[in-house]
Amino acid sequence: MDNYRSAALRHLADAKTLNTTRRFDNAGHLIGFAAECAIKHQLSTLRQPQEVSGHFPELLLAARKRLGARSQYSITMYQVVKEEIFAGWNVNRRYHATGHTSEEEMKRWLAQTQRLFACAKLKEHV
Repeated sequence: MDNYRSAALRHLADAKTLNTTRRFDNAGHLIGFAAECAIKHQLSTLRQPQEVSGHFPELLLAARKRLGARSQYSITMYQVVKEEIFAGWNVNRRYHATGHTSEEEMKRWLAQTQRLFACAKLKEHV
């Protein structure tokens, strides 16, 4: 069984570790997975949860449809996913040459992920 909460926390911790050593390509890859898992975790808590698979940008489209105005407690998450977040992130970037992910992208993706974590009420382990 998928455990999106656990996976989100693990991917975020690893992404931060890689980010501090300036390994932006792998950090960026994992931060995207952390963000996706935060969204999937939120979707799994809805009254009528539906299994969601896939990656950005398709995942954002699915999340927008499912979160909408139906669920008041997810309205904050809806506000975040309806924005243009994770621009440029793609699961296939893992095959790109080293140096493809910039520090600026990583900073932007980290900030977006932290907003998603707050919406999903995911607390990092300190």
